[in-house]
Amino acid sequence: MKQAGATLRLPGRYYRTLPIDDTGYETEMLELAAEKTAFVAMHCWDIGCEGGPDVDPQYCVGMGFPENFAEAERIMVEVIRPAMDAARAAGIAVCHIESDTIAAKHPEAQDDADAATEPVAQPPEVVPGWRQSMLHRAHGPDYDTLSPYARMDRAKVVSPLPGEIYAYQTGQFDRLLRRRGIENLIYTGFATDMCVLNAGGGIAHMAPLGYRVFLIRDGTLGVELPDTFDERIATRWAIRYFECHYGDTITLAEFVNACEELS
Repeated sequence: MKQAGATLRLPGRYYRTLPIDDTGYETEMLELAAEKTAFVAMHCWDIGCEGGPDVDPQYCVGMGFPENFAEAERIMVEVIRPAMDAARAAGIAVCHIESDTIAAKHPEAQDDADAATEPVAQPPEVVPGWRQSMLHRAHGPDYDTLSPYARMDRAKVVSPLPGEIYAYQTGQFDRLLRRRGIENLIYTGFATDMCVLNAGGGIAHMAPLGYRVFLIRDGTLGVELPDTFDERIATRWAIRYFECHYGDTITLAEFVNACEELS
């Protein structure tokens, strides 16, 4: 358990963009106040996992493709859960960010959530039905009600414990963090190139609020297509984008070692 005034010491990596004719990776030692730091596990869904809905080849949802589902489960078991356990043992706050569909199943995820509002009126579609047809082509007809997406939940291996922050909205997450005095967010989860960057409570929403954001680069995976999986093109692009624009990345081993020094 961390002592008052304890510091997490982590070797961070970022991608230096300046000068633009001499770019490259840089490393630096990060010193983060432990009581102001939180570990964040984002969109850890149970499609294809033990106890979760089976992968359905007629729908492209969640992590999309068979290789991704298997690798995401491996990352949850071998990286995210050990990092979560290390954070808990060291007294580092643990946070869980979910989609609205999963949060709706869990009353504990509604703490300090924004009240429902009337939807903003939209102008009529320029080409009626076109967008819906593209969604069906990409994900499968009626994927939001018939596919594993409609039945998914939080993967059990990374389930929240009582008292841990569980949120699905940016404003909600921000309020819960400020209440605890959190300033530093160390992210893991899925998918690197989509939700981790852009979903509610994700990096692109929290960084403008002034939080320091970090990413465990072996604790995440992008939505790889079958022909990009081996090279991890989507994952590598998203990690590099993060390292250019938002903050430093670290590894599981570095995070666990830093936590153990506090324990």
